[in-house]
Amino acid sequence: MNRSPLLVSLILVVVLVLGASIAGAQEEITLRVLTHWGEEIVLPGQLAMIEAYEAANPGVKIELETVPFNDLLTKIITGQTAGTNPDIFHLYNLWLPEFTRSGLLAVPPQEVVDAIVANTSPGIVEGVSAGGQVWGWPTEVNTYLLIYNKRLLEEAGYSEPPQNWEELREMAAAMTVTDDTGAITQAGFAVWPGWDSGIVHPFASLLMSNGGRYLTEDLSATAFNSPEGLETLQLYADLLADGSLDISVPSGEFVNGRVGMTIMANWWRATLRAAEAIDYDTEVGVAPIPVGPSGSETATMSYNWLWSVASTSEHPEVAWDFIQWMNTPPAEGEPSPMGDYLVHSLGAIPSMIYDQEAFSEELGDHFLAPFVASTAYAVPEPIAAGGQEVKTKLQAEIEAVLSGMQDPASALEFAAMEGDAVLAEYAAQ
Repeated sequence: MNRSPLLVSLILVVVLVLGASIAGAQEEITLRVLTHWGEEIVLPGQLAMIEAYEAANPGVKIELETVPFNDLLTKIITGQTAGTNPDIFHLYNLWLPEFTRSGLLAVPPQEVVDAIVANTSPGIVEGVSAGGQVWGWPTEVNTYLLIYNKRLLEEAGYSEPPQNWEELREMAAAMTVTDDTGAITQAGFAVWPGWDSGIVHPFASLLMSNGGRYLTEDLSATAFNSPEGLETLQLYADLLADGSLDISVPSGEFVNGRVGMTIMANWWRATLRAAEAIDYDTEVGVAPIPVGPSGSETATMSYNWLWSVASTSEHPEVAWDFIQWMNTPPAEGEPSPMGDYLVHSLGAIPSMIYDQEAFSEELGDHFLAPFVASTAYAVPEPIAAGGQEVKTKLQAEIEAVLSGMQDPASALEFAAMEGDAVLAEYAAQ
């Protein structure tokens, strides 16, 4: 039987369309994921999550890219300029104002926002928001507390950690050891120079425990150049004068048993547990931030990380699906894959309430329990446009005091002047 040319043409079109559809359905989708979790000790947990998702979603392949934290911001900014950014980022929440202004991030689907709001605290929701919009799924929440060596404290004649700054100075001096030349071989108190968060977050936690503020309530200006702020930076100067603090013995030496006390975040747990020179179970102690002379109660600063999707992603639906899958429990009463990773690979506190409940026993160990408790009173790091630059400028001035190159009053005055200029510039844009 003869077919008309028109019918043959229609059949060919249908075949071609179906063929293209089948080919498209079988085409593999590749998602690129960028994070700073690149250390060998934390990689297996990430790769296990990726393999599990790929097994459940045969058409999706996920490529993991990692860079050190100090390179992450630069990697993202240069990637945006060059058009080479990945589909998914793991972001420090302080960067949100600049990233949202530049159009870097995609707005999450409403179902993602609803799931986040329903399953975490208002403070954490605030921490992953900018301009009233939630921009990603929160992962870990971190606070800062006093970490001390129980053995060194006991050897110095004390049974309890300091509760105020006077006791802090006294105990730090008692735990300090010098050699024949006068050089410090064991520091009573230590800081972490060369790292903005390692300098500014402990300072801010001490500042707030002294009744001070980091930025004004409306985020329009700095607030650390205050009487409370001056007392806080003067504490560092006094510890230097006492011979209890020296940047040649930084906080990192705590794991080698050479530091009596430092102020650090809960994510440090994995490093402390792996340390060979100190015993995590018997020597590592955690206590609230000591209260300053102008303060009435302990305080601490918290900050968050979050998963976000690039506005340039060609597969935003799949990217958000992967993020939601990582952070959703497979069954009631069970943790999410990300919650399991945060607790077991990082020793971090997960942001989602169901993960905190699922890991109540693990989060109740002698190290993490005080940090979990501190999330109830922690003050979120202010998320202001220009906040990263303000932080870096304050870091430089604090380190100038620690190096003996600047006095506390001049350092705070200069940091505030520069910080206010940055905030004003961003506000005018």
